[in-house]
Amino acid sequence: MNLLIEHGVQGTPMSLVAKEANTGMGTIYNYFPAKEDLINAIYIYIKQDELKSVTGPLADESIQKQFEHFYRTMIRYMLAHPTHFWFMEQFSASPIIKEETRTEGMNVFTEYMATLKHGQKQGLIKSINLDELIQFVHGGIKGFIRAVLLSGKSVTPKMIDNQLRISWDAIKE
Repeated sequence: MNLLIEHGVQGTPMSLVAKEANTGMGTIYNYFPAKEDLINAIYIYIKQDELKSVTGPLADESIQKQFEHFYRTMIRYMLAHPTHFWFMEQFSASPIIKEETRTEGMNVFTEYMATLKHGQKQGLIKSINLDELIQFVHGGIKGFIRAVLLSGKSVTPKMIDNQLRISWDAIKE
C-alpha cells in the first residue's frame, strides 16, 4: 500500500512489492496474477476494515444521530489510518478498480443508505438522489480529512462536530 501511494502504479513494479514483502516473485504472482489484482484486493481490505469500525446505525436514535454516528466513525477511522485514506484517494476513482470490487466495497454504505432513505420518507432529508447526497457529503468529509492530514494539525472533537453539523445542514429538509 505504501509503495503504491508513494510511487504510483507505474512506479511500483511487482518486484519491488516482493522485495518489500520479503518474499519471492512466484509467491506474489501466486496470490496476485497482476498488479491490478493486488490493488483491488487492497481496496476490498480497506473497505472491509472500514465496515468493522462502523458499528451499525443506532436504530433507537434519530436519523440525524445515526447520520452523525456513521460519519464520526468514518472520520475517526480515516484519521487513525492515513495510509488507507491516501490509498483510497489515489485509487477509488481509478479505472483499475473493477466494477465488482466497487460493488463489494459499497457494502460499507448499505445500512447508512437505508437510514438516509428512511429519513427521506420521513421528510427529514432532501428528496435528492441518494448517490448524489452521499457524493456531496462524502466529498466534504474527505476534503476535511485531506486538509487535516496535510496540515499535520490535531483534530479536536469540536472540529469533527463542526463538519457533521455542516454536512447535516446541507442535506436536511
